[in-house]
Amino acid sequence: MSSKNIFLKFFQGNQPKGASGRRVVGERGSNDLPPGKKGGETMTPDRHYEHKQHAFDSFCKKVLKCEAYNGYREISRRQSREVAFSELPEDSMEQLASYDRYPWEYTFFPVGGDVILIEDDRLAEALNALPQDGRDILLMYFFLDMADREIAERMNMARRTVNARRQKAYRLLKELMGGDVDG
Repeated sequence: MSSKNIFLKFFQGNQPKGASGRRVVGERGSNDLPPGKKGGETMTPDRHYEHKQHAFDSFCKKVLKCEAYNGYREISRRQSREVAFSELPEDSMEQLASYDRYPWEYTFFPVGGDVILIEDDRLAEALNALPQDGRDILLMYFFLDMADREIAERMNMARRTVNARRQKAYRLLKELMGGDVDG
């Protein structure tokens, strides 16, 4: 036998006999095709399926409409709360402003292990005119918020001495800055 005959004989014997597939059961359990249909042709959707499509379409449109409304409402809410910079008064604009601070704008006063920065030139000049111990006592009292007892321990003095020197330096500072010496 030739190879061609063997090939044909082999495939003729192994061919399926008729359709071997099973019909799939429909959505509602119907196993039969509608009358006049052979299967495979385009079918118009039934009323239930059309209803599902319309309901989903309506749902999507409602969601989009509500989201758009929420967006517009949020924008109007923000606009009612926000104020344009051009509409702000000068006082408010100054409060919002930020100014750069540079080291050369300050006068440094070393006190023990701390450094105190004074921005006001008039105050810095008046503090420089004070005696060293009076200036240190005033700076610790007013800028480092130390009590007389703590200042006395730090400067190795009696508390009463610190109090007296602080009051004397304060009166002299007021006099140098042009304030009321008695009050």
